Amino acid sequence: MDKKTAISKIRKCLALSKSANEHEAATALKQAKALMNKYGVTDSDIQTAEIKEVHAKASAKRRPADYESNLAVAMAKAFGCEILFSSSRIFQGQWTFVGEEVSAEIAKYAFTVLLRQLKSQRQRFIEEQCRYLRRASKTRRADLFCDGWVRMVYQTAKQIAPERKSDALVAYMRKQYSDIEEMAGRDRNEGRDFSYQDLAAYRAGEEAGESVKLHHAMHGTATPQQALLSAN
Repeated sequence: MDKKTAISKIRKCLALSKSANEHEAATALKQAKALMNKYGVTDSDIQTAEIKEVHAKASAKRRPADYESNLAVAMAKAFGCEILFSSSRIFQGQWTFVGEEVSAEIAKYAFTVLLRQLKSQRQRFIEEQCRYLRRASKTRRADLFCDGWVRMVYQTAKQIAPERKSDALVAYMRKQYSDIEEMAGRDRNEGRDFSYQDLAAYRAGEEAGESVKLHHAMHGTATPQQALLSAN
């Protein structure tokens, strides 16, 4: 038996140790302690074992667009997860949602579905509202649209899931990623004075984001697709 398998057995024993049957509870607790001693498993190992890392492809190799980063951060925060980005010179970059298994899966699923929708609505906004602008201005104003969109989607998402990060997640991040660096964004509107058209682009994003429908399933055993059914 390896340490990972031992941890799984220990967790089952600890669950049984809460049994109303005193004999069963005592036996399970004794077995858990024996396994911990035999395989060198600590309380911290048990606590962090419930944390999983779930991956989603990014749209860039090294530096994703700010609106994509904002959406990844928003979904991680809304579902009580941490978010990491791994860059590559050859392959597509990767987002990693870190959290309790179901939360991480839902956050990843939400991000994947919503990113497709955001890209589609961003392109439509450019074609319909930015037709006569220079390329740089189109991109900048579309970014504002996306900022408004992500803000409203985040407001919706956080209503169906707790934002609080679990103690286990905090311990896991401290143990596994204590030296991780914060990724620098690329805000194309930083330091600019917003015009009426800029503010209108942001409000248009908010209005579009308000139409996104997210809802949680009624049962805790739901798959991510059932737990977060659609973004229409």
